[in-house]
Order: sequence, then structure tokens, then C-alpha cells
Amino acid sequence: MSSFYITEDVQADGLAVLAVSGEIDFEVSPRLRASIDRHVKAGHGRLMLDLSEASFIDSTAIGVIAGCATSLRRSGEGLMVIVCPVENRKIMRIFEIAGLERAVDVHPSREDALADLAAAA
Repeated sequence: MSSFYITEDVQADGLAVLAVSGEIDFEVSPRLRASIDRHVKAGHGRLMLDLSEASFIDSTAIGVIAGCATSLRRSGEGLMVIVCPVENRKIMRIFEIAGLERAVDVHPSREDALADLAAAA
């Protein structure tokens, strides 16, 4: 079984921060989707997915992230951004190969992601 942890925090301004660590693969992708869906249904349309501590991500998880981000944007219900430091080369390389940056804005820090969310508000 792969290691996977997700912590969820809703800030005072309604921003939901989901910090994911470990391996995000086929086995745990449904848990990631459920977490995102739960926040969207609760009205937290601004989501930050922090993958700073992720060690692996597969195509199933990429599909979950891209699909959720695209749905939020198209419906007008919100916006999702990703935090992934450039030092996390393994994850960043997978994002490049998959073209995830076309569906979701990827930022090197939470501060940069927060600035993007503030500008979009």
C-alpha cells in the first residue's frame, strides 16, 4: 500500500487548502476527488492543492486534478491552483509531460498561489 496523506484546512476567507503528501496514484485518487468534491459542495470554490510533499503522481491523479479544475472554471463556481516547488522535480516533470499547466495554474509557493487567487477574485 502506498503512503498518502491529505490534510484539509479552510481559511477564514473560505479558501480550502488541501495539502497532499506521499504517492498520489490510482488507489488513492478517489480519496483526492472526494476531498475536492466535498469542499466544492460546501461552497469553498477557491481551492489550493499543495503538492509540496508529494513524492509521486500518476495519470489517474492528473486526470482527477485536471477534471476538477476544469469543471470549477467552466461552471464559474471557483478556481483551483496547485502549489509545487520547482525543487520537486519529479512531480514537475510529470506535470510537463501531461500538460497539466494548461488546465491548472501551478505555483512554486503558497504565497504565489495566494496572490493568483487574490487577483482572480
